[in-house]
Amino acid sequence: MQTSQTPSFLNRPSQTGHRFVHLEPPENFLPKIEVAGCFVVVDDYFLFLKQHPNDSEANTWGVPGGKCNKTETPLNCGIREVYEETGVDLKDNPPRLIGKVYIRYPEADFVYWMFEARLKSKPEKIAIDPAERTESRWMTLPEALELPLIRGENECIHLVYNNHLCNLTSE
Repeated sequence: MQTSQTPSFLNRPSQTGHRFVHLEPPENFLPKIEVAGCFVVVDDYFLFLKQHPNDSEANTWGVPGGKCNKTETPLNCGIREVYEETGVDLKDNPPRLIGKVYIRYPEADFVYWMFEARLKSKPEKIAIDPAERTESRWMTLPEALELPLIRGENECIHLVYNNHLCNLTSE
């Protein structure tokens, strides 16, 4: 999602005092990896996963996603990561691209591809890998924004779902 004007929430530092999400590559941006994340949605409920305590983003919540292999497209990465992390197969219902941003953590730069997969109903079972995730939960975006999220996830939610959030708060 590219705009000529930076949304106001991207001008504010995050809870940690850093700004992680950029619409354009920041100066001296040197990504070592690309990451794909997928917002899996049923009605107004989004699937979030809690990171393992030993993960670099320990005990924080985020959408299914992970590093792209060098030979795969971001879309195929998103489909693979959703399947590996949840058991949900999106091959017959591929997600759509909803944004691409540039993430700068103090320790690394990376490109983050955001996808959305809208499902007709919640899968009967979410099969998380206990070595990577400790919990899955369907929740609304306002509920998710109350949780400790992976660095930059709150900015990404606002970036791609700002109109949706505004509609929820005005009802």
